[in-house]
Amino acid sequence: MKSNDKLATTNPITVKDALRLEIAIKEGKSILKDSGSKASAARHIFELIHDEHREIILKAFIEGAEVTPKGAPTYYYNISRKFKRRNTTVSAE
Repeated sequence: MKSNDKLATTNPITVKDALRLEIAIKEGKSILKDSGSKASAARHIFELIHDEHREIILKAFIEGAEVTPKGAPTYYYNISRKFKRRNTTVSAE
């Protein structure tokens, strides 16, 4: 057994709020259908489930915004940076 395999079995990633995740994916698909923008769908998904584990959010991007598995981390990085920056400036006021 590899050391990575051991970590994966001892620390499973669990969804904090399955209903909110389901709603985020559904709304992401709806936004994608209406506007056609993967970025706007991914931003909306992130807004709804930003407190979930990174892997959960990446899977939601893939399902709800139809982002590729290789593109999902890039969306996550860009969206989370803007989200953190926006929330930092709001709380500083």
